[in-house]
Amino acid sequence: MVLEFVPLGLALALVAVLALEPASRTVEIAVTSVAYRLFGDAEASADDRRQRALRSAGIGTPYRIYAAKTYLYGTVGGFVGAVVGAYVGAFLIQVLGVEGFSNRVPSGFADPVPEGFLTLAAKQAAILGGTALLLGVLSFFVVYFVRWQLPSFQADTRRRQIDASMPRMVAFIYALARGGMSIPDVMESLARNEGVFGAGAEEMAVGVRDMDLFGTDVVTAVRQTSRRTPSENLRNFMQNLSSVLQSGRNFAEFLGQEYRRYREQAEEQQEEILELLATAAEVYVTVVVAGMLFLITILFVIGITSGDTLVLVQLITYAVLPATNVVFVAYLAEVTQPLKATRDTGDGLDAGGTNVRADRLSLEPTTSAAVAADGGLSTVAFDGTDDAANRRRLAWFKRVEQVRRSLTSPIDELVVRPELILFVTVPLAVGYVLLRLPGVFGAGFDLRVFDDVLVHATLFVLATYAVVYEVSRRRLERLEGSLPDLLERLASLNEAGVSIVSSLDRVRRTDIGELDEEAERIWRDIQWGATVEQALARFQQRVETPSVTRTVTLINNAMRASNEIAPVVRIAAEQARSDRQLKRQRRQEMLTYLVVIYVAFIVFVVVIAAIDTVLIPNLPDASNLPETGATGFLQVSNEGTESYRLTFFHAALIQSTLSGLVGGQMGNGSIKDGAKHATVMLAITYTVFLLFSGLQFVG
Repeated sequence: MVLEFVPLGLALALVAVLALEPASRTVEIAVTSVAYRLFGDAEASADDRRQRALRSAGIGTPYRIYAAKTYLYGTVGGFVGAVVGAYVGAFLIQVLGVEGFSNRVPSGFADPVPEGFLTLAAKQAAILGGTALLLGVLSFFVVYFVRWQLPSFQADTRRRQIDASMPRMVAFIYALARGGMSIPDVMESLARNEGVFGAGAEEMAVGVRDMDLFGTDVVTAVRQTSRRTPSENLRNFMQNLSSVLQSGRNFAEFLGQEYRRYREQAEEQQEEILELLATAAEVYVTVVVAGMLFLITILFVIGITSGDTLVLVQLITYAVLPATNVVFVAYLAEVTQPLKATRDTGDGLDAGGTNVRADRLSLEPTTSAAVAADGGLSTVAFDGTDDAANRRRLAWFKRVEQVRRSLTSPIDELVVRPELILFVTVPLAVGYVLLRLPGVFGAGFDLRVFDDVLVHATLFVLATYAVVYEVSRRRLERLEGSLPDLLERLASLNEAGVSIVSSLDRVRRTDIGELDEEAERIWRDIQWGATVEQALARFQQRVETPSVTRTVTLINNAMRASNEIAPVVRIAAEQARSDRQLKRQRRQEMLTYLVVIYVAFIVFVVVIAAIDTVLIPNLPDASNLPETGATGFLQVSNEGTESYRLTFFHAALIQSTLSGLVGGQMGNGSIKDGAKHATVMLAITYTVFLLFSGLQFVG
């Protein structure tokens, strides 16, 4: 009996190994080694189109290794498909029998085999082998095709990310160029800020590595970047930049023209993404909401008239419905990523663009000047041991201090980090479920009572997180809304000849809305000995929004290049104001489709509730109708209808929760924003079923 599941276990183990490859360096090395040994010579000559797709997608794997791993993935997929096919064949034999399965094969396939030519065992082996071969070959080609298509999909996503980051990246280059920085230094500064300026900076970083590692001159590096990038906008920019570098034209003037041009194109780029979101919303409503509702309804009607379809309804409810929603959330996250144009976190980057993590962890031996016995200076070497110990103590102190702040000022800490609320609400919800378990198992396991308990706990977790997150989000929006005014006042003062330090002192005394407190903290840091760059970097770390991060990075790098930063600050103000306007426009555009999702959800819940409360209770029990002849029409008993009702209730709960998450991802580009929609939809669903199905709260 156990041996029957050995192939399935082996298939699952292989899938688990391949699934762990992106997360484990050790597994990745092992898989790459096996793939190269087995299929390293499968494609000795590179396909130009596929090679260009790999480069455009930013995949750092060489062509031969990627091809070898593709064959390995395809082989594993074929093996898994063959195993699944064998189990499918065994299921068909068990359900239909060999003769029943043969009767369903078209006569043209069965006629050439004489009657009695094959034994029963041979027929079973033929069925198992046929289904295994069919699904195995199909799985191999599907995996092989999909894996070769992934670079094209990633390149297209990368193109949108680069296009979205172009205005900010060109503004950054423009600011440094106006300060007199050379183009190689500008490219290097941009490469240090990949986490701030996104995919465009990553493309520029490749050119910087070409210059640093291979000695490529700047013109050649720029040309190679233009040939490699999937973005037509960046390609044109780099080609024009190459021409400017060769012709000796004014570099800053060229960048100013390019900045204004890309700023005008920013709205067009957003429109492209909004069109994709609009199409995705229509597909979601049609396929996931209406389509699943149609399938569930049709299968239920078939079940009560022709046979039991409960298993299929449960399969759609517990597997297909969640899977399709998860796929849409992943797709929307990929589509909306270019709108952010930067990574959500700038891990390892300070606002000045230097790699803080690398600097802090660098323990290379250093030299320092010390006083010699004769009163002179001598060079003393340090191995960094004391510094390393001090850094470890400082890191430990920061962790303890963060915990202390969370305990002493929980409200303030929650506003800054809303996810901390989950460390409180999730244990409380789990405790609530455990406390109610005796009532669930009081007279045998009552699934409906258990559903009530889970819904209560889920609503509690979602609602509390939604409230805290919404407070935090609105606070950050108010901060970003005040940012353009702050920057414009700084620019005006700096243009009048006031230094940046004095400008900050004067601006903090004025009313700048939500930034009043932050301006005071910036000035307090400066009074305590911090430089302007350090004070702004701490301000960025406190606020941690993409707009503030880009602005602080731009100003700090501009201050390193020149003392006259008024034009740069004004550019930063224009950027912040434009970003806010585009964000508002996007929210207004997607509000329509968010309403459509709500309407589709209401239709879903109403139809399911109507079937559950109107249709099913009025169905006669098939077991009580043997004399009337109605059993030919009704094929489900009271026990069967109760199972259908419970499944419908679960389908409504699952759809409401996941539709809310999809709505948040679509409306604001973050699944966190979906918590409030999921709370509202889940509460509506549960209330509707309580009112119309007679469900009662426990206790």
